[in-house]
Amino acid sequence: MKKVILINNIISPVCVHICDNLNNYYKKNGIDFKVLFLSVSDKNRNWKADFDMKFDYEILDNFAIRITGKDLNTFFINTSIIKYLNDENPNRIICFGWDHFAAYASNWWCERNKKEFTLWSGSTKYEKSWRRTLLKPMVKYILKRTDNFIAYGTRAKNYLISLDAPKEKIKIIFHNVDIDKFSQESENFSRKEKNKLKEKLGIKTNKIILFSGQLIERKGIFELLNGFNNYTKLDSNVSLLVLGQGREKEKMEEIIRNKNIQNVFFTGFIQYNELYKFYSISDLFILPSREEVWGLAINEAMACGLPIITTHETGASVDLIEEGKNGYIIPSNNSKAITQAIQKVFQNNLHKKNNSWQIVQKTRVEDVLKKVKI
Repeated sequence: MKKVILINNIISPVCVHICDNLNNYYKKNGIDFKVLFLSVSDKNRNWKADFDMKFDYEILDNFAIRITGKDLNTFFINTSIIKYLNDENPNRIICFGWDHFAAYASNWWCERNKKEFTLWSGSTKYEKSWRRTLLKPMVKYILKRTDNFIAYGTRAKNYLISLDAPKEKIKIIFHNVDIDKFSQESENFSRKEKNKLKEKLGIKTNKIILFSGQLIERKGIFELLNGFNNYTKLDSNVSLLVLGQGREKEKMEEIIRNKNIQNVFFTGFIQYNELYKFYSISDLFILPSREEVWGLAINEAMACGLPIITTHETGASVDLIEEGKNGYIIPSNNSKAITQAIQKVFQNNLHKKNNSWQIVQKTRVEDVLKKVKI
């Protein structure tokens, strides 16, 4: 029986969802499938490790090099990876990303043993950093020895092509979440439950704008505060609900005090299975990132029927946002653009009727796997 091993850095809700679908796909094709995780989690992730994983998996021993700046950069090193691959002897390795030791080791192993190597990548040209510059020669080395590629979306595909990856060898599987789960849970969340949650949060306004993500600078959180504050001068009957935690929370609170910004509510980190409740009570989702590989919170919000405001730098924008139909794409680092986009959403009643649910259908991984053979 043929064997496929998928390598991923940590256990996450999206990885579990994708791997469950891949497991079903490979089973139907008579192929053995196993997932190698390089670590259970990372220091900037707070998911409870109680995922219902229906696929075979193993967690490798590791140590990590972590560099903390405006964001946490982790490079996992799993020294047992070569021995493990020798023991398992897979026919094919699918590797998520190139920012870990296992990517280079498994690529070398495949070349040495004449096995198939697939790189699954979400990187785009908008993630300029010292790490990208440092690793670029090694990334190009991997690309020359990669048999085929899977890209998160259009931006990721274009970046692979810019690195000389053959266009004909790249397939797109949109980065995705379980949209049916989010949609169903959101629909089943009753009006009474919504009102109870709003009361618990202390929200009394009719309209709610939602942000969900790490409270770090690259997420555009300071522009969001300024843009929201300017909009409240036009419409005071609106709240900003902020989900997540991060190093910049205190700075955000200081800005709120100094500018006397009203109706901003922080929840802290919300576990994955509770997120739908907050999407359900909201009218608009904003992710104003200065840099974003994809932005899975956009998928989640769209599955719950919300219109979206996000930036050109967000990977998902080009594939999931249709201007005026389910939201707007704005320049990053621009609070004025945020204010104007909020105005357009409410003026055009996109918070009441939009095409988010129809558009997000294209990300349904089980449907994609029927068309895209991997």
